[in-house]
Amino acid sequence: MSPAATVRVRLGGGGHDGRAVDLAGTEAPPPDELVAAVRDEDDGRVRCPTPGPVHEHVGLVGGRAGALARRHAMAAVARSRGHRAPNREQVETLADRLGALDPPAATLTAARERVAEAGADVTERREHVASLRGRVRALREAGEEAAATAAGADLADAAAALSEAETERAAAEQALERARRRARGARDARERRLELEDRVANERRESRAALADAVRERVDAAVVAVPGTSATRLADADPVTARLALARVARLDAPVVLAARRFPDAAAAVGWLDAPVLRA
Repeated sequence: MSPAATVRVRLGGGGHDGRAVDLAGTEAPPPDELVAAVRDEDDGRVRCPTPGPVHEHVGLVGGRAGALARRHAMAAVARSRGHRAPNREQVETLADRLGALDPPAATLTAARERVAEAGADVTERREHVASLRGRVRALREAGEEAAATAAGADLADAAAALSEAETERAAAEQALERARRRARGARDARERRLELEDRVANERRESRAALADAVRERVDAAVVAVPGTSATRLADADPVTARLALARVARLDAPVVLAARRFPDAAAAVGWLDAPVLRA
């Protein structure tokens, strides 16, 4: 945290400023609410520098801090100290390719329904044309030319309607074939997307492993220095010890909310962590 930066806490009618803010014994909100206020720039109760990604892992020590993903946390600590994974460009390239793969939503249902409806319409109109054709023939054989002429006009209209229906059915069949091609393309795109997702996940795992290795010795040394523990490495440390060690190695501008009692007061915690502290 830069020397000019400070933490300002406004709770009720009281205020606290500085790097070491001790709220123990006050009517302060619970620790998880405090850390949420630290991370919410619109929450006027805590004014401080914007927390970085590492704060998600070490911003709350004790209380309801939740599970600690240690490798993710170590990678975040390394990034806060300026380390970069050797495969960073590869991860970014693959992530960009993955983002560009947006497979079309292909459905055949509507296209199939259109073909079925068009086919049924053609069948019905063909039967109607056949019926009218038989009627015209029968009227002519009976010598009823006037009636046959009128029926012939109906037959011409029905034949034209049948032609339109057949055109619609052909268009529906072509649309169905296009939809099938899109569906095949969508399946291929989904397969490519799954392959890329696997590659991105693998590269990110390698990235986190490399970053964690870059700070492992410093973090393990910090574990040994944490008050009230006998652990000698992060892998064996309890969550409070682990978060304190990670926070000590990380570069933090936003305050750490301490709900655990490993230090006599906030000032002692600031001195050990070299980071601003809200002691809840």
